[in-house]
Amino acid sequence: MEPLVSVVMAVYNGQDHLDSQINSILKQSYRNIELVISDDCSTDRSAEIVNAFASKDPRIKVYRNATNVGIAGNFLRALRHSGGELICFSDQDDVWRTDKLEILASLVLRTPQNMLAYSDLEVCDAVLRRMHPSFWKVSGIRPRSGRLGEFAFFRNIMPGCSMMFRKEVKDTLLEMLSKSSFIHDHLAFIVASSRGRVVFSREPLVKYRQHSRNNIGAFYPSISDFTRFSEQLRREISLLKPLLPLDLSAMELFLDTEDRKKMISRMRFLRFYLWMRKDSFLSQCLGLFECMAPGLYQQCRKGFHAHRTL
Repeated sequence: MEPLVSVVMAVYNGQDHLDSQINSILKQSYRNIELVISDDCSTDRSAEIVNAFASKDPRIKVYRNATNVGIAGNFLRALRHSGGELICFSDQDDVWRTDKLEILASLVLRTPQNMLAYSDLEVCDAVLRRMHPSFWKVSGIRPRSGRLGEFAFFRNIMPGCSMMFRKEVKDTLLEMLSKSSFIHDHLAFIVASSRGRVVFSREPLVKYRQHSRNNIGAFYPSISDFTRFSEQLRREISLLKPLLPLDLSAMELFLDTEDRKKMISRMRFLRFYLWMRKDSFLSQCLGLFECMAPGLYQQCRKGFHAHRTL
């Protein structure tokens, strides 16, 4: 029998698009699923909509928080109620291709070492008109597979709605989510990368809807430079090191090397500098520049931002 897949959906005031997303999940070609919905004190018709679906389909379980806990806390509460061997995060406003779960499950189950599978997405506007055929290309992401280990700390390359992971990943997430400052999908990527392999499908399996109320979205303006993230990385290493079967000594040495400002030492960690960047040619060049001359890089960066504010 196919393993049970738990689709975990965090809902908050999502009445505009809930119908289409839930329908796309219930119509999946992979049939052995449960849909676990956690409503975070919605004030619109969201609760009415999800309860109406649950009354007609026993695969749907609905829970409502007593107080508003935010997106990460809401996903955490939904995860606690999931019972599948495989788990997927679901946003409340996308639409899934009917073979999404089938494709991702086949990838994860190919070998016990595969902990997580993810896919590309089709970027759409509020009414699902295609804006770009590939989230990876528009976001400057080159997909990776294998045992990525500590590299996952530096940048998340997969939205939560594109991934499927094993129960072993979920069990660790339940220990860590309330403590870590990483968002839920990035933390799932880190845990999976520490416990085994991640694999991907190039198929765009999600219509990734962009609208004014997205929490993150495809066009979120991230700045991945060392100065901004070094303090967070130090905190996360001290927090997560006891919980992960992963040697983080290279990352710790990288942080110490940055403090010493020795170029020869920094060049040993060039791959870390590049991982913090998008995978476009320009971004990778900037990562090389920051590694080789961090002082000059920071001066140029400050000058650039000062010029933009004039």
